Amino acid sequence: MDLDSIADELYALPPEEFVAARDAAVKRTDDPDLKKTIKSLRRPTASADAVNQVVRDNPDGVEALLALGEQLRTAMAGRSGDVRALSEQRRSLVGDLVPRDLPANVRDDVTATLEAATADPQLGEAVRSARLVKPLRYAGFGELPDLADVMATPLPARPASTRKPAAAKETKQTTSPAKRAPAKRAPAKQAPAKTPEQPATPDLGPLRQRVLELSGVADDAQRRYDEASRAVVEARELLGQAEQERTEAHKAARAAHAEAEKARRELGRLERS
Repeated sequence: MDLDSIADELYALPPEEFVAARDAAVKRTDDPDLKKTIKSLRRPTASADAVNQVVRDNPDGVEALLALGEQLRTAMAGRSGDVRALSEQRRSLVGDLVPRDLPANVRDDVTATLEAATADPQLGEAVRSARLVKPLRYAGFGELPDLADVMATPLPARPASTRKPAAAKETKQTTSPAKRAPAKRAPAKQAPAKTPEQPATPDLGPLRQRVLELSGVADDAQRRYDEASRAVVEARELLGQAEQERTEAHKAARAAHAEAEKARRELGRLERS
């Protein structure tokens, strides 16, 4: 047994079966360190379990959502893509992934977690692992949730970059002093190009990031508004039923009082006769 296989087994179970299965897994291993690690695995909340099950039940849909998140981040960086269209597509994909039969609070947590998965690659990997113990919420502004707090096991380490700066070295080696000499005169020739009429292009990265963050906030607010609207409709229906029941009860009470009064008068008449 290893930790990955055990964790995959445990977090595929319903939360109410988690503790018993975890304790049984502890008994099955002879490795003291593994025993301790398994024992430390936390039972997922209802919301985290719902996300884990979405990942297991619909891996293709989740992969499509994470790929869309990469496209959205690329668009926000100004390289390519329509931010608005991609945001609408994200909302539709998340809506398709979230089960309709969940309680309202759990459905809200699952929606927020799937949206957070599109905001950062690490959050996407956390959701893809299907080992969440708490739901994710990302408020933006560059502060990621503490993954150690929301995940059962750490994310795998990212491999170190293997790119070599060979091109830069070759440029230095093949450039002779004779060829570098004209470069010293280049600033004088290029100086007229730097005029007040050609201001530097502003850095739109922070602004695009802000738009992405506010888009997430707007999605969350829209979701709460929709939930509140449904609650208002349900409350009005209940109020209408209560008003109808009150009216019918009032009519029944008046009829009963009238019958009682009639009976009293009949009783008095009989007593006097």
